[in-house]
Amino acid sequence: MTEMEIINQFNVFLISNSVYLAAGAFLIWVAFRMVVNVQNDPGTPMLNKVLATLFGLGVVYYNLQTVGFLYANWQGTVNALAELDNLTANGQQFVDSIGVGDSSFSLIPADPVFMVWYLVILAIILGGIWIKRS
Repeated sequence: MTEMEIINQFNVFLISNSVYLAAGAFLIWVAFRMVVNVQNDPGTPMLNKVLATLFGLGVVYYNLQTVGFLYANWQGTVNALAELDNLTANGQQFVDSIGVGDSSFSLIPADPVFMVWYLVILAIILGGIWIKRS
């Protein structure tokens, strides 16, 4: 493959990934709305709390999976570009800024900021459902 084909495939992936990230943001909003509904009704049945918890866990898992695919494809693109004999200056800058590395999928975000972000979202969901308001 040429540099242009590799970059083009990566850009096509970014378009589809952005749709998944937008859906993930919407699902986070839905999970937060479920938390507010549970908090506003002190007599919420246990089954509803358990279902809201499972939904919240699923939302965080979905978002971690989407970010994991983003990182794996980002790193795979860099690795594919690094194998080419001659790169343009922009292609070389892209490879240098990311660095060649392992492109395997992981649910643990490569960026620690993302890890803190999803831990906070999880804490808001679980804390909002299971900790009583004063």
